[in-house]
Amino acid sequence: MEYNEKEYEILIEKAIEFTPIWLKQDIESIIQKKDETTRISYVISELYKKYTFNATHILAAMGQNTEWSVVSRERLNFIDNNIDLIQVILKRCE
Repeated sequence: MEYNEKEYEILIEKAIEFTPIWLKQDIESIIQKKDETTRISYVISELYKKYTFNATHILAAMGQNTEWSVVSRERLNFIDNNIDLIQVILKRCE
């Protein structure tokens, strides 16, 4: 069992090392805005608010720039597929 725990820790460290900078910065900014202990559900909710359809999408569409739509879709996909990783990063930031 001890071997599996060490292997798990190594995998977690590598995953955090290769986590995109934008996600680390977003999590840190969410934590800084909140005075009390931040729950994973709150962090996920704030990340979704940032990258789902909003004024940024409208402004990008007005300028005929679809890049933000593509970026936000990719980021939402990354968030969906890495909730466990976000939870570990959140615990380490607190």
